[in-house]
Amino acid sequence: MDLSQFPITNGGTDTTFSDTTYVQQSPDFTGFNQPEDIIVGREPLLYISDTKNNRVVQMDIAGNQIGQLYFLNPRSLAQDRNFDLLVIADSVTSLNDTINIIYRVKLVEAGGIITNAYKIPLFASDYPTPISSRRRKFSGISTYNDNTILITRIGPDNISFIDPDNALIKIKGINSLQQYEILSGFQTTGNGIYSIDKTSSIKTISNANPNFIFTRNTEDFGFKVQWFEYDNVNGTFDPKFSPETNSDIVRLQLGTPQDVTLDNNQNVFVIDSQRDSLYKFSNSGRLRSESFGGSGSGDNKFNNPKGVAWFNNVLYIADTGNNRIVRFKLSTDLN
Repeated sequence: MDLSQFPITNGGTDTTFSDTTYVQQSPDFTGFNQPEDIIVGREPLLYISDTKNNRVVQMDIAGNQIGQLYFLNPRSLAQDRNFDLLVIADSVTSLNDTINIIYRVKLVEAGGIITNAYKIPLFASDYPTPISSRRRKFSGISTYNDNTILITRIGPDNISFIDPDNALIKIKGINSLQQYEILSGFQTTGNGIYSIDKTSSIKTISNANPNFIFTRNTEDFGFKVQWFEYDNVNGTFDPKFSPETNSDIVRLQLGTPQDVTLDNNQNVFVIDSQRDSLYKFSNSGRLRSESFGGSGSGDNKFNNPKGVAWFNNVLYIADTGNNRIVRFKLSTDLN
């Protein structure tokens, strides 16, 4: 991908270049039908939301399938410190409305094999907070070190001052919902730096409670990747990157970011479904030359990718339109 086609700071001269590139590994993991998310669990094992096959697949790092568990249109995944898997999937109500359910999958009690696990419906998108609406949907999920769950919720009704559909929600509970909290200080409409309109994913920052990053898949001009840090003095979430910081992560106008993850150095990886590309930003918000992509089905090409995960210097991408999971490793790590 020619990064010069995008508006990089100072005409491209401030991009952080290196002599490394990501090299696609063989074979691709196939047998999926529009997989929309992938995570690397703490075991570590791979979990893939194989959305149109209505299942979550459990694999080892080499790509061997271990088991599967069926859900209706699973879309987003997370895992807590108890090794429980959290799944956002659909459910059809008695009135034939489709809502989202966050399921907890009890892996430890099943000996770590997802096929043997049972799932608990933990939190529904139409849960009154305090208003009930069956048009709300969950778009992303992540967990903190204390097993608190952070969720992005979207919906068409954001006029309500009390309970708009667009929200960032913290919940707690193991076998049932114990409490929830809607985070304040964010804008439910618009494209400003605090906007949570059309959120598509969220990622908590390890060892930095309660900081997080989320993406927005709006096609409009605006801030589409935002990292928020908590100010303990004022009790507010403040953006780590702003136009004043002159950071590419907020200056670069992406297409429709769908997912975000970080590596051990807190480099940020964003998968963009509209531009069929993977963007890498440093922890200071600079665009890295290891970004790559383009439309297609060959090496370093994607078709409507929606999920990204990182583990042990390997990137895993849910290449949704090509019905595969692809892996990339830094060239400096190849033997």
